[in-house]
Amino acid sequence: MARKKNKNITFDDIAKLEPKKIFLLIIVAAAVYFAGGDLSFLNENTPAQNVQTEIQNSEIVQGIVERVVDGDTAVIRVNGSDRRVRFLGVDTPETVHPTKGVQPYGKEASNFTKTSLTGRNVWLEYDKAPTDKYNRHLAYIWLSKPKNFNDETVRREMFNARLLADGYAKVMIIKPNNKYAKLFYDIQEEAQKSKLGMWK
Repeated sequence: MARKKNKNITFDDIAKLEPKKIFLLIIVAAAVYFAGGDLSFLNENTPAQNVQTEIQNSEIVQGIVERVVDGDTAVIRVNGSDRRVRFLGVDTPETVHPTKGVQPYGKEASNFTKTSLTGRNVWLEYDKAPTDKYNRHLAYIWLSKPKNFNDETVRREMFNARLLADGYAKVMIIKPNNKYAKLFYDIQEEAQKSKLGMWK
């Protein structure tokens, strides 16, 4: 059996509809208009699926730091939901690890992150792998919305780089998330030479 070809709907076609159907069509059109033409509200994705879609579609998302867990982990609210975010490329001494206990310079690193980030607007930049096996988000934390990504801007505006520059963290690169690896190692070497923070 031959398939019918789709044809475009014309104004005459709409005029032939029953009043109830025309009213319904107007309601749907208004909903689409007020949603900015975005039909995503019709999607039945779960919240987790929506987060993954958002990460894939945009490298940079804005959020507010709700709570700092330790020097390199925080809970950040993005679009109404909390994300436990592990800062990419850095590792601060432990303060809340169940077996390692409090490591040297851990409290200093944790306090620095709390003072710097709690309640603050930040921008999350994702790399190739957006989450880890513990379902934590993996991101670089920007203190202002990045307009370029050169070394100078990273040093000045990315919090991960500040942790390294002041000796609160050491480099920890887990592939495939290695976008800033070379720069991070350079910053760490400078902190070591200057004997800052944990390198005293």
